[in-house]
Amino acid sequence: MRFLLAAVMVVGSSGPEETTVWVFFSPDSPEASRLLADLKGERVRTVLLTERYFGEREPAAAFLATIQAAGEVRVVDEEGLRKAKELGIRRLPALAVVRGGHAHVASGTQVDVKELLQCSR
Repeated sequence: MRFLLAAVMVVGSSGPEETTVWVFFSPDSPEASRLLADLKGERVRTVLLTERYFGEREPAAAFLATIQAAGEVRVVDEEGLRKAKELGIRRLPALAVVRGGHAHVASGTQVDVKELLQCSR
């Protein structure tokens, strides 16, 4: 009987839940490179959200700086779009710290990243 209880405890505990920080931005949003720099060492998932972007104009400097800081960005991102809808993302740039079934969301360029990360622990 003790062995069964121990087995249930081991199987039932999944260990520490992994935290993912979602960073949402668009070609028209303010620069988010500082936010991305503050997230070094974290598991970051960038999401480029575009509603309507016509390639006839030059990309803004803020957008180019964010793209450079983000590194890899998916052009077509169905998962990212679903996550933005799920979290109710309306203002950009936005950060969402997701851990397990909980999410902490903040938007704007002045987000205190360290404080937001502490909320998820």
